[in-house]
Amino acid sequence: MFITIEGIDGCGKSSQSKRLATWLTDRTGRTTFSTFEPGGYPEGRALRKFILESRNFSPKSELLLFLADRAEHTKKLIVPVLSLGYNVICERWNESTIAYQSGGHKLDIQEVRRLIEACNFPEPDAKIWLDVPPELAVSRMLSRRKHGIKAPGDKFEEEGLALMQRVSEAYRELAESGQLIRIDCGEADKAEVFAMITAELERHLAH
Repeated sequence: MFITIEGIDGCGKSSQSKRLATWLTDRTGRTTFSTFEPGGYPEGRALRKFILESRNFSPKSELLLFLADRAEHTKKLIVPVLSLGYNVICERWNESTIAYQSGGHKLDIQEVRRLIEACNFPEPDAKIWLDVPPELAVSRMLSRRKHGIKAPGDKFEEEGLALMQRVSEAYRELAESGQLIRIDCGEADKAEVFAMITAELERHLAH
């Protein structure tokens, strides 16, 4: 299975991805690999740093860089792992690009979709959206920096609440059109969110 986890920065993607990998391995009897974007393959680390820390690119240039990263990620990790019969869980995929570059940075959504479709990336079996209030997500990011858990944020985090609100709304539109499975996180703790994710995936696997 190929499962993607979407959501704004600070929604808890990384912690849920790790827990879900163990659950999916047990549930399917197949090893599960966890990865992320951008830069979730060995050669991608430098590109990740370049994309997230640069301050002078236009939204369209950023879009093309993210797609280039996904193309390499697909070729070097996603497709090889899936072809061996393993599961893959990836933090962020095409819907993240639509939400951030179209919703967040106001690029034309049809242009974004056309470029994504031209790349012919693998389609996930399930796409999970962790719907967390933007105010809560931003508060978490600020708390992590304050306590030294995370280094100063990348440029997407630094744009703050207004950006997160636009991105969150774009995700909502994708979910309402049936392109994402929405997990209403609200104030739920990690265990409660995980239970909601696995319940949705159990229903998905049953079909």
